[in-house]
Amino acid sequence: MEVIIEQLEEQMIVTLKGDLDTAVSMEVEKKMEPVFNCFDSDLIIDCAELTYISSSGLRILLTIYKHMHEIGRQATLRHLSEDVSDVLTIGGVLQLFQVEP
Repeated sequence: MEVIIEQLEEQMIVTLKGDLDTAVSMEVEKKMEPVFNCFDSDLIIDCAELTYISSSGLRILLTIYKHMHEIGRQATLRHLSEDVSDVLTIGGVLQLFQVEP
């Protein structure tokens, strides 16, 4: 699992590549630390290369959503595959985020 974080002017972009499952969830949470230390940017999570997400991955997204909601910033999911979108929908997570094609 690869996590790439870029800080632009008023946006932070997190690109997820690979499978976000239980085996990598602790590592991904550590890599997401800049997201939780950011209070002045909206967040875009680019899922174009996210091939799989497990319940551990859903928990990470919920934690990100809660942080962004608490600081009054926007969280957006971008480029969701049909499979990932289905898992997020079933898990009740998709409705929390803004979604872009």
